[in-house]
Amino acid sequence: MIEKILNSMIHGNTKTKLFLWSVAIMGISAVLLLLVGIIMGFPYLIMGGAGVGLAGLITSQAVSLKDLQRPRKPKGSKEKKKSDAQENTSEASPKSKKEGEESGEENKTRKEREREKSRYLAGMDSKKLKKLMKQHKVNQIHVKVMIDSYPAKKIEQAPAFMWRTDTMLHFLVLTGKAEEFEVPLEDIKGFLLVKNVAADAEKDYTPFRYSSLISKMFQPFLPEYFESTKDGKLEIKKNTFRIEPGIYLTNTSVANLRKVLLPGVAFLVDDKVIASDRFNEYFKEMYRSSLLCKNQIITLDEYKEQITQTLDALLDAPISGKEFVNTIYDLNKYRLITKNEVVLYTQKYRELKMTP
Repeated sequence: MIEKILNSMIHGNTKTKLFLWSVAIMGISAVLLLLVGIIMGFPYLIMGGAGVGLAGLITSQAVSLKDLQRPRKPKGSKEKKKSDAQENTSEASPKSKKEGEESGEENKTRKEREREKSRYLAGMDSKKLKKLMKQHKVNQIHVKVMIDSYPAKKIEQAPAFMWRTDTMLHFLVLTGKAEEFEVPLEDIKGFLLVKNVAADAEKDYTPFRYSSLISKMFQPFLPEYFESTKDGKLEIKKNTFRIEPGIYLTNTSVANLRKVLLPGVAFLVDDKVIASDRFNEYFKEMYRSSLLCKNQIITLDEYKEQITQTLDALLDAPISGKEFVNTIYDLNKYRLITKNEVVLYTQKYRELKMTP
C-alpha cells in the first residue's frame, strides 16, 4: 500500500499528487510542531500540532486513493449520450424511416387496423375531406367505389375515390389514413366476376353501421349478400369483381367502375356455363347480361334492352333452325327470357324463314 501511495505521489495525476502531498505535509508539520512544543514547553505549539494533525487525518479520510485514480465522467455525459442517440435517430435516412413505418403497418393485426379505420372514418368531416381531395388532386370527374379487399396492400373493406387520367386509374383509399395508388390502364383487360365469396354480414363493414359523413356517402356501395346451403348448412355469400393487380370491388361499385373505364371494357366470367361447348355466344352474351343485372351493374331496363338486341341478332345469325330453337329453349330454361319472348321470337323466325 505504501509503495502504491509513493508511486501515486510521483506518477499520479495532478489532483492525486496535490491531495497526497498536502496530507503528507500536514502530517510532517503536525509531528514537528508536537516535538518542538514538548521540548520547548510551549503549549500553543502542542495544540497547533494536534490541530494540523487532525486536519490531515480528516482530509485523508474524505477521499480514497481509488476514487482519485478512477476516471471521472464529464458532467452531462449521460445527457450527451442520450442526445447523440436522439440525433442519430433523427438523422436516419428517409428510406429507413419508411421501412420502419411499413414494418409497423405489417405487424398490425386486422383488429388494430379496423379500429384505426373506424376512428379515422368517424372523424372525417366535409372540411377535412375537401382538403384531402385537394391535396391528392382528385379529378372533378371521379366516382365512389368500395374496395372489398386488396391483399397486396392489406386493404380490406375500405371506401375509395376513383378517377382516370390519360394512362392511369387512380384510387384514393380511406383506411386508418388516406392512401393513394394508381394502376396503368393498359393492365386492366377487363373485370372478373368472383362468385360466392364467404361473408359475415354481422361483422363486415362495421364502420358503415354508424352515422358519419363517410358512411352516408358510401352506403350505396356496400355489397349485396345472399344465402346458400352447403352440406345442409346455411351460408352467407357475396360476389366481388376483380381488376388487376388483384383489387376486389363490391358488386355495387362496378357500375361506377364502368363509368370511368367506359362500358365497353370486357366483363369476364369463369364458370361452367361460359366454359361449356353446349351454349353458343348468343346464349353466353345474354347470360353475362343477366349477371350484370343481378349484381346491380346494369338496370333492369338496360337488361331488357340487351335481350331485344341479342334476340334480334339471333334471328339473323348464320345458324340452323335446330340451333335457333335450342338456344331459345335454353334461354327460357335458365330464366334469361320469358315464355312470351319465346313465342314472339319463334313466330318471327318462322315468318322470316318462310318469306320467299
